[in-house]
Amino acid sequence: MAHHYYDRISFLLRLLSEAKTPLSSVRICESLQIKPRTLRNDLSAYKSMLYDNGVEIKSHPGKGYQLVILNKEKYSSLLNKLKKDDHRHQFVSPIFFQRRVDYIIRQLLSRKEYIKLNDLADEMYISRSTLNNCIKEVRKEIKTFNLCLHMKTAYGVKLIGSELNIRHAIAKYFIYNNAHLPSSTSTKTSRQKIAKILRDCLQDNNFQLTDTGFHNLIIHIEIALMRIDQGVDYNDHPVNAPALKMRDEYRIARQIIDNCERSFAIKFPESEQYFIAIHLAGKRKIDNYDVTLSSDIIHLFEKITYNINKEFSIDFSEDFELFQLLTLHIIPMMDRLNLGLKINNPLLEEIKSECVKAFEMAILAGSIIQQETMLQLNEAEIGYLAIHFTLAFERKGFQPHPYNLMLVCASGMGSSQLLLNKIKRRFTHSIGKINVVQLYELLDADLKDYDVVISTVDIPFKIGLPLIRTTCFLGEGDLNLLAQWMSRQAPAHPSISRFFSPKLFFTDLKSTERYQLLEELCQRVTEYVAVGSDFLEKIIEREKLSATAFGNAIAFPHPLHPCGNTTFVAVALLKKSISWDRHEVRYIFMLNIRKGEKEPLQCLHEGLISLMDNSKKLAALDKNPTYNTLIKLLTRETFQSED
Repeated sequence: MAHHYYDRISFLLRLLSEAKTPLSSVRICESLQIKPRTLRNDLSAYKSMLYDNGVEIKSHPGKGYQLVILNKEKYSSLLNKLKKDDHRHQFVSPIFFQRRVDYIIRQLLSRKEYIKLNDLADEMYISRSTLNNCIKEVRKEIKTFNLCLHMKTAYGVKLIGSELNIRHAIAKYFIYNNAHLPSSTSTKTSRQKIAKILRDCLQDNNFQLTDTGFHNLIIHIEIALMRIDQGVDYNDHPVNAPALKMRDEYRIARQIIDNCERSFAIKFPESEQYFIAIHLAGKRKIDNYDVTLSSDIIHLFEKITYNINKEFSIDFSEDFELFQLLTLHIIPMMDRLNLGLKINNPLLEEIKSECVKAFEMAILAGSIIQQETMLQLNEAEIGYLAIHFTLAFERKGFQPHPYNLMLVCASGMGSSQLLLNKIKRRFTHSIGKINVVQLYELLDADLKDYDVVISTVDIPFKIGLPLIRTTCFLGEGDLNLLAQWMSRQAPAHPSISRFFSPKLFFTDLKSTERYQLLEELCQRVTEYVAVGSDFLEKIIEREKLSATAFGNAIAFPHPLHPCGNTTFVAVALLKKSISWDRHEVRYIFMLNIRKGEKEPLQCLHEGLISLMDNSKKLAALDKNPTYNTLIKLLTRETFQSED
């Protein structure tokens, strides 16, 4: 299979496997950067090959394409083959922008000498202008590792930075991206030898690492062997070298190096002892009975829980389990931050999308830790903090907000009381407020605090809320209909539509860069909403802590702290996707929760995500990108019509 075809099919399978609903050809072509005709040709050309490998890409007219697995064993075998091909092709010129960026970074990490840009462009079969665009993104990505590019006339470009930071980048772009290290020492056997050396040394010293820490240290030593094999001469000493020498980890690191030198017949530089000691210190396993908490750590926990209660109205100050787990997590985390050790978090994207409120709490906790210690947390660290807040949520037993019902009954007080009692008996914990009105009263009723209208009569006018039409006696079928509505938890929650306004709906933004677009959107928002002069600053402050793109081409930028006196969602629909961290984004929903209001960010987020997860609704919004279309998609007129 030609590499560019392999690349597209591999990417297409991954794209469809991650989608919950059929994907339109527009979205697929945009992601693959191809034309619809090319997509049709590819699907036709590889239809029989895919079928033979237990999978089919099925077309649903009006909806899009969906992956159908016919034989799990064959499909799994195909994925493994594609994965192996991916490894073989990691140094073959890619066709997608992000893969080109990754390719360039891997080339820079693999070479000591300068690389001429013309040679790199020829090697990748791209123009210099295309290469220059890739280089811009390369600069952004390597900056997160405190690395930079050095350009030298007639020589080319070279990666510059400390050895430790270069290794962090190697770990990400080779190990965590499932690529192969360009080294003769990188084999399965070498990993097994390293693992045995580590186990023996740790047992000899009664020193425990977390499973993740143990795996990361194997990777670190494997990378060290690669760098020595490449002839890289390094002798970096961390700024805190004297303090490290006083720790047990430094002595254990010496023992590990001595055993590795004997096993691999290779000489490690002196600085390697510091690097291994840093890994040991940053990922050691701490038992709660084996540590004395300092007053600074206790104060940090108190300040974090105080501010979470202030911002989210949730009091964790008496949660002793959170106190134990969070403080014991913070101790090695502080070591990692002090020693400059970066970690990987394979759960990060899942945490950001599934644990929204907990992640926002972790963002707040991270900002407090930074204020108190002058140490900045990266996304991976914030993600691990969010796990502790998620567990604290579960211990508190948070239930979804109860639904408020408006009951319309034309049969008199006795009948309405009967209906009310039936609903209360069946949905004791799911119902908050129930108000009973006559049909004529509904016209003037204030519905802003209600979630659904249940009516025994036809309603001849629009009400702006979901409507469940029932019989006068509210039989089992009617109750099941209400239960079905609740079980869906009204994903596109109708109450969120009140936070939108046609004045805050934009389809004409011009910026093509993330921060420029945020500035443009904030300027437009401030023309209609009083949010304070520092609104943009707070939006960017939050964005820099962790990008707010959540996949599905959407981003939810919002300030770190509430601004102004208005809760709103500003919407920007872009004509073309823009790069947003490592995601492509077309739909921007800028959220702001007013000071003192406890509207759940989770509710807004889930409602919008459900809209974007529905390919039919997304296609409708793409076809007619207007405010009215958006509101119709968010607000359900009747429950029955959805089925």
